[in-house]
Amino acid sequence: MIAAYLEIRNGKIKKSSLEALSEARRLAGELGVGTAAVLVGAAVADLAPGAFALGAAKVYLIEDRVLADYSAQAFAIALAGFAAEAKPAALFFADTAMGKDLAPRVAARLGVALATDCTKVAVKDGTFVFTRPIYAGKAFLSLRLKSSPQLATLRPNVFPLGESVDGSGEAIRVQSAIPEG
Repeated sequence: MIAAYLEIRNGKIKKSSLEALSEARRLAGELGVGTAAVLVGAAVADLAPGAFALGAAKVYLIEDRVLADYSAQAFAIALAGFAAEAKPAALFFADTAMGKDLAPRVAARLGVALATDCTKVAVKDGTFVFTRPIYAGKAFLSLRLKSSPQLATLRPNVFPLGESVDGSGEAIRVQSAIPEG
């Protein structure tokens, strides 16, 4: 499965996260695997239908009162726990301020590599090829990650939103082991 972390701001899923989910869905179709979304917060179950509408077959809900407000450490613990348990092939984040803060922390907890600020993701010989700008956008670097799961942040407003589908899926509650404080 290919998963996307869905960032929530003011009770709504951010558009850039929905773009990351749409790209996950496109790539999952190429590889013939499922698509999943991950929602983290105190009470996020009501947002699951938005992920189902963009093709997520599963929505993982990591709900805990400790996660009511964003904390890089708490969210990283929750997402690393999800990745260790669910074992997605890839986990995508939007390249927003939160994504830039959270993705490296999750990668460090999992001991895996991270591709940042990606403007293109392709599948070649059954593996992902991530493309990102370098030298202030004057050149592009294409790279493959050897670790699993493959983590990447996707640049907002580059990947198109997928078409809405009339679908539902499975909402899976994931227990978090986040200590108070």
